[in-house]
Amino acid sequence: MGERTWRRLTEEATGSAKSVFHFDVQGSVAKSTHSGIPWLRALRRMRPALHFWPFDGWMPAPGTSVVVEAYPRLWSATYPRDARTPDQHDAYAIARWLQEADRSGDLAGAFAAPAPEPVAMTGQVEGWILGATWPPAKKSKSKRKPSMQRAATARTTRPGFVNRNEQEVLRKTDLPGNDYNQLVYLLRCRRCGERYGANGSDIFQRRCPACGAGRPGLPMDHT
Repeated sequence: MGERTWRRLTEEATGSAKSVFHFDVQGSVAKSTHSGIPWLRALRRMRPALHFWPFDGWMPAPGTSVVVEAYPRLWSATYPRDARTPDQHDAYAIARWLQEADRSGDLAGAFAAPAPEPVAMTGQVEGWILGATWPPAKKSKSKRKPSMQRAATARTTRPGFVNRNEQEVLRKTDLPGNDYNQLVYLLRCRRCGERYGANGSDIFQRRCPACGAGRPGLPMDHT
């Protein structure tokens, strides 16, 4: 059991990664995390020589096959998406970054333990995301940035807004969402016409539940 507000140090380091206890919201990884743990255990039993990073140590031996935790958002914006779906592009971005980092010699630095030592000791117990750095980047305290962030949020919830997955905002409702302090918005898929409810905080990354392998929409009155 856990609370959705609990985050590991490595999730704090990335700044935007969700808690492994944050279930049933768009972009969450909790179900994948918990359903994947038995498969990792099976891999450990079948291939004892695999290096599970960083649990088996921060620096793998040369030539060792390594299992790491990756967060696509760290690199997905670096490469053009082209004709790939969001999930395909996530996989592509991770693979391409690994290839480039290996060729440039940066991969060894990415495997290095974060400082100070207490953070590294905690990370070796909790796990660590490849490419995450410590300490977390500080947010600007200027007055301009929060206003810009509020403006960006306002745009994504505005009727007529269309996100990168072709999901259009139709209107705001007064129904409570299932994320903290959120209301339900009515969205429509421009590809298939599916209408469904979503938290305002999820609109920017929503995918269609009917044709885009997105999470089920929130219940609401479509009339």
